[in-house]
Amino acid sequence: MIKPEKQFYIFGMGAREKFIYKEGGTLTKFSTNEVVCRFDVVREKFLFDRYIVVIWTKDEKIYLIKEDSYGAYIYDITNGDEVLIQELCRGEYINLPDFEEYEHPEQLRILHQEILVSFNGILPVPNIYTYRKPWYRDGAMMVLVLEKTKNLHLIRPWALSVTEMYDKNNKGNCEPDNLGQLAFVLSYFVDKNYPLIGEIYKEGQRIAENGVLTGLTDYSHHEIYSTLWLKLAFDRLGIEADYIDIPKEYDRYARMFWMDKTGVETETPFDNKYDEWYPYLTWATYHFNGDEIPRELLEIKYPMSWEIKASEAEYDLIMPLSEEYSKNKCSAPHSWHAAEMFMYLIEKVKR
Repeated sequence: MIKPEKQFYIFGMGAREKFIYKEGGTLTKFSTNEVVCRFDVVREKFLFDRYIVVIWTKDEKIYLIKEDSYGAYIYDITNGDEVLIQELCRGEYINLPDFEEYEHPEQLRILHQEILVSFNGILPVPNIYTYRKPWYRDGAMMVLVLEKTKNLHLIRPWALSVTEMYDKNNKGNCEPDNLGQLAFVLSYFVDKNYPLIGEIYKEGQRIAENGVLTGLTDYSHHEIYSTLWLKLAFDRLGIEADYIDIPKEYDRYARMFWMDKTGVETETPFDNKYDEWYPYLTWATYHFNGDEIPRELLEIKYPMSWEIKASEAEYDLIMPLSEEYSKNKCSAPHSWHAAEMFMYLIEKVKR
């Protein structure tokens, strides 16, 4: 993981306006990069899993920047009470569970927040700086988390605004996994008679051969992975597709599809070496295999998720957040990575 030159924290969950607090006392608005506040800092404390930054200043004041289910605010707490200084943003109610019934509550709260700040307006994106458009794959993973935390309403406006079956984000390619991922997202808000679902069914039928969807995903053949997504979506929608008949063959991406292991070949030895560039791939296979998570990956920090050297990310755009991120081609936080981590850790219930 690339370390930024200054610790930061992003306020503004869901479609709310985003504000970035940076170590040293600067609070900026994401959309304009304008400085909203400067604090003459003596000391500061980041409470990542509580959505809080505490700031002690040279004039012996204590300030609290805090986000809750209703919005983000700046308070003066010098005298022990929370005196509102400024409302930064408000928006739709967001459910913020404490996850105390799980083995890793702090990590779950941080990862949940990293997913919730991965909205640019109503658009769910991999990272608010480096990606301008939603990716259906990341959106489908976010839906799994939002369902768990009763926050599906946050992604509904985007889901119902989609008109295209493919996001065409990888050099304009029509990637077959998009069909199932989009249908899966839509399945939470529409039924099988929704027009776009009908289009997806016909497109799947058109590109299917020997029981699987043909075409390139991430520039490689991952037909079983793509077909598993469509099967999962159609199962939710109550659609039978006789053109789907998944064979048991090796597909690296299928070995990440922990949501349904049916039809996934598991006998072939699998190299599960940790991927420092695309860590969501490794976390997904950890989940599939039920592997123990290395302790160092559970360290409390912010952000906990990232992606490095992705072909379509615009790393010059993350310069206002971190020159190190831009120079090393790093997107952090990252919604797919955060979602994979969250969905595995949410299974770890305290006994």
